[in-house]
Amino acid sequence: MCAVALAWSAAAASDPYASLDSEDVKLLRPAVERWAHDQIKHDWSDMWNIQEQTPELKNELLLGRRDAPDMDQEQYVQAMRETIGSGYPEIKAFVLRDVQREAGGYRIAGCSKLQREEWKQTSISFVHATVSNGKVMFGLPHATAEACKL
Repeated sequence: MCAVALAWSAAAASDPYASLDSEDVKLLRPAVERWAHDQIKHDWSDMWNIQEQTPELKNELLLGRRDAPDMDQEQYVQAMRETIGSGYPEIKAFVLRDVQREAGGYRIAGCSKLQREEWKQTSISFVHATVSNGKVMFGLPHATAEACKL
C-alpha cells in the first residue's frame, strides 16, 4: 500500500500525460478537462456528447434495464439527474494523476472527491476512454477504496 501511495505522490508531481506521444496529448487533454468539468458541474447535456452509450451505462442509469432502447439526449439528462448523487456517486472534485494507453483506449486515473447521499469518500478513480473517428468517448467512472489527497 505504501508503494502505491508513493507512486501516486510521484504521479501528482509529474505530467499525467508523460507516457503518451504529443498527438495523444493534443487529443486527450481537452477531452479529459471537458469530462472532469461536466462531471463536477453536472453538465449532463454536454456529457451526452462524450459519454459512451453502452448496455452497461443504460443498466447503471436506468436501474437494471439493460434491454432499454437507446437513450436520446433528454432521456440521458433525466437519468443522470435521477441517478447521480443518489444511486451512483457524484464527482465533487477531480485531480488528474495519470493517463496510460490500455487495450482499446486509455485509462484515466485521478483523485476524486465522491458523494452519494450521506456517504462521502476521497479516493482513486478510473475512467476508460476510447477514440473513434477522432472523438474521445468516456465510459463510466469507477472508484477504488484507496484513499488519496486532492
